[in-house]
Formats: sequence, C-alpha cells, structure tokens
Amino acid sequence: MNKANFRTRSIAAACGTALSAVIAIGAAAAADMPIKAPPPIQDSGNLFWAEIDYLGWSVKGDHPPPLVTTSPAGTPRPQAGVVGLPTTTVLFGDSSVNGAWRSGGRLQAGYWFDPQRTRGIEASFFDLQDASTGFATDSNAHPIVGRPFFNVLTMQPDVSGVGFPGAITGSVAVNESSRLLGFDTHYRQYIGTWSGQQVSALIGYRYLRSSDNLSIPEAINAVGFGAFSSINSFGATGNFHGVDLGAAGEFKRGPWMVEWRGTLALGAVFNSAAINGSTTANFGGGVTTQPGGLLALSSNIGNFSQTRFSVVPELALKASYQFAPRWRLVAGYDLLYWTEVQRAGGLIDTAVNPNLAPPAAGGGPLRPMPVFNTSSLMAQGFNLGVRYNY
Repeated sequence: MNKANFRTRSIAAACGTALSAVIAIGAAAAADMPIKAPPPIQDSGNLFWAEIDYLGWSVKGDHPPPLVTTSPAGTPRPQAGVVGLPTTTVLFGDSSVNGAWRSGGRLQAGYWFDPQRTRGIEASFFDLQDASTGFATDSNAHPIVGRPFFNVLTMQPDVSGVGFPGAITGSVAVNESSRLLGFDTHYRQYIGTWSGQQVSALIGYRYLRSSDNLSIPEAINAVGFGAFSSINSFGATGNFHGVDLGAAGEFKRGPWMVEWRGTLALGAVFNSAAINGSTTANFGGGVTTQPGGLLALSSNIGNFSQTRFSVVPELALKASYQFAPRWRLVAGYDLLYWTEVQRAGGLIDTAVNPNLAPPAAGGGPLRPMPVFNTSSLMAQGFNLGVRYNY
C-alpha cells in the first residue's frame, strides 16, 4: 500500500455534480413554494446572536478484532486461547468499545445582514469529551491467557501465549481512547414561508475530526527462557473537509419557537495511521530492545495515509422558549452520520508471519500489512443551552 492515495480530481468532480443537482432541486422547490415577504421582526436591532449548549451524545464505538483470549484449565497448549474453538473465550475485542454516552459542549453564533433577517452568516463548533476504555488481566486471574492471530505460515489460527500453567506467566492490557469534534459555517438565505414556517437555504463549509489511539502492552516470563515485554500501538485520525448544503426552518408562536435543519456535506476524508511496536527481552541479565510486537512488525510499522470521498448528512431539531428579553432556553436533538472514517481497530491486521517477530528470522509473507478498513460513524444525542440576541 502506498503511503499516500489522493484522489482529488474524482472527489472534486463528484462534489461539483452533486452541488449542481442540489442547486437545481432547491430552485425547483423554491418555485413551488408560496413565497411571502418576511414578517416584521420585533426588536430588529438584535442582529447578532450567540448560543452555548451542553451536549449529551453517544458516538458509534470502535470495533477491534479479538485481542485477548482465555481457555479453561486443562486445555491442551496447542488449543489454548485459539479463536474459533468452543473452549476459547474472548476477553477483549470482537465488540464495540467507547460507544457509551459522553458529555460535550457547543458554541454557535450568527449575524443577520438586514433587520428583516433574510440574509445572514452563522458558525458552530462542538467538542466531545474523550471516551476511553481500559482492560487488563494476568495469569493470576486467568491461568491461560493468549493473544490470538492467524498464522500465515501454517494457514491456521494461532496464539501467542501470555499465561499457561507451568510454562508462562504474564500480564496484558488494552487501552483505547476516542475523540470527536467539528466546525461548520454557513451563509443563510431566506427563500419563503411554508405552513407557517420561515424557510432558508444553507450553503457553507464543514470540518470533522475523529481520532482513536489503541495500545497493547504486555509482560511475559517464560520459564527457562527469560522475561519479555512489548507494546503495540495503533493511532487513527480522520479529517473531513466538505461543502455543506441544506435547508433550515423555524416556526414561532408566542414565546415558543421550533427550529429544524437538514444538511448534506460532500467532500473528502483524509485518513492517517500511525503504527508502532517494540519488544524488550531480558536473557541472563542482558537486555535488548528491538522494533516490533505481535501485531506491529517491520511489515506494517510506520505512518500511512489515504484519502476517500465521504458524505456527512445531519439532522437537527430544536425547541426554545423566550424567558427574558433577548434570552431563550434551548433544547434539541442532533443526528450526524459520517462515512469512510478510519478507526484504530480497522488498522489491525491479525494475519501474522511469526518469522518477522523479534528476533526476526526473515522469510515468508510480509504480514501483518498496513490496512485501511474504514467504517461509518454515527453520533447522536441531546443538547440543552441558552441563546442571547444582541
């Protein structure tokens, strides 16, 4: 795999085609809409507005492959911890991590160019609290502990032992953290009223950033051989840049107001990966450190990048109540979907050539290899905040 795979010409062409289609659809819809002059705005001198929200969102978690396994006491060593056998239990991996609810914050602001509020600009930034998952076990808690992989030399499932009675004692941990943030800015143009709502068209720019960091440290004492310690780490980052198109509406009745917004961003996601590994061995008092661990070897250690076409639809609903002059209490719901995002679990190739493990003997296929198994990311949740007009 090349360390850079940019397809900007195809992305630009796709964005241009989609932009033309959306503009045409919007023009047709506006032609059918009963256009009316904007109603007068009370206190039209309040052209600026700002809002701060608390976010309670859930984000689709990462899904790493099986990373730590165990088997019941008495399991023969060739079968201990091997994935696919009925006696094997996966202790970590093969399930979603960091998918729980998390807190965050959002800042929004805007400016109307005219007192009738028919044209304006607005911007929004959100940042969610880091989500983290930690797992650890050792041969005291589970006498049989293994790190599973697929052996490309035997073409069979295999395992690297962390604990086995009478032969190996050790410990292993898995830690992963995830973060999501974003920014967008739009030009807003009033296009008419429909069913009592003031409807506007939106065009602007959207940026999103997702990052995961996964590490697997382990320490092993092999009876009659010596002590080993190693660490594998996988860092994934996705940065989305795109044109954001959509519509927004608001309906007022007394102090109450209901708002909705639907947008679709078209652009590119620039995915990057950082894979590292090292192993330290202590034999007879001599300590050596070499690059490479079980899943991060010379065949895939390094920094890699990839660019893909991506789409980001978003839906937002809000209700607000004016509780004081210029002040509103706001509550709402947001749903965001992002395609082709690189997560840390998607960087892990579990097919391994044991000849490349330190001390490397050489020979055989170059596995594990750098992989970009992307997935979709969905974020959704509720918000509560206050808005001030000035």
